Amino acid sequence: MNIRMVYGAFTFAAAVLAAGCASAPEEAVAQPRAAAQETAPQARAADPFWAAKAPRRESRVKLTIVEGSNMPLAEAELDGVKCTLLVDTGATHTTFDLSFVKKALPDVLLQPVLMMGETNVEGAPRFMQAKSLKIGEAVFEDFGAMALDISHLHKAIGVHIDGILGMSTLGRVPCIVSLGGGELVFAPGAEALAGFGARVRRSPAEPMSVFLKAGTPGGVVEILVDSGASMTILSSATKWPATGEAVRAPAVDINGSAGLAPRMGEKGVLDLAGGIEIKPMIVEEPMNRLGADTLRAYDMLVAGPFAAFRRR
Repeated sequence: MNIRMVYGAFTFAAAVLAAGCASAPEEAVAQPRAAAQETAPQARAADPFWAAKAPRRESRVKLTIVEGSNMPLAEAELDGVKCTLLVDTGATHTTFDLSFVKKALPDVLLQPVLMMGETNVEGAPRFMQAKSLKIGEAVFEDFGAMALDISHLHKAIGVHIDGILGMSTLGRVPCIVSLGGGELVFAPGAEALAGFGARVRRSPAEPMSVFLKAGTPGGVVEILVDSGASMTILSSATKWPATGEAVRAPAVDINGSAGLAPRMGEKGVLDLAGGIEIKPMIVEEPMNRLGADTLRAYDMLVAGPFAAFRRR
């Protein structure tokens, strides 16, 4: 059984932004720790990745879903230059392909990033300041992003992409990710809650990621809601029943390809937000991801420290 998996782009933590380093291209730039466990603008005032201006009215963006990899893509404009972005709720930071940045924005200042804590990024990311990112009618202004070589993701996804739209941007205002509806909605108004189930609090330990607590036969675990992962994956530690059928699936993340030897899991209901129907792949590695295969059947709302779902 030939299955392609694309893991969420990346998750990393970095050191505190050094005073005055914005004018020193050789000094390391990085992400400060969150000032609070919320995504309100005042909680991110010192975060260089947080857009100074964000949409204040509802904005709808068409998503193109790549068949075979389930990846949601959105057309955008970075500082007036057109680009194609992977909409990835599993990525903490918005990131642009280094070659795209150098070609499209040759005058942009790229500064080294000092990595800290757990990360799956093995490359050499650079910090860059963006004037604006226009996605549909939604405009984000004056924010920081990453530049990194992500060329290997083109083959994995099946199409060329210029970057990854991560939670540093998606979390700026309430947003609805609808893979089944082929739409991304930036929804600042409270009416966005209509039709959604109970709100589920995101993990305060990972404020830049959509980690939610879910009940499994092996107990309660944290699961990453990851629109940048093709398949839903559960660790064998969750004791989710498997069919016994082994599959070979190439796993692709921000660094390249790796091999996993998962088993097919049985179809069932994950105890999350009133019940999410899944048919996961079971792996020995300690990873739990709610991927695009599952999300195509649900709309997901991310609003501040909460997430909610509604069945399509």
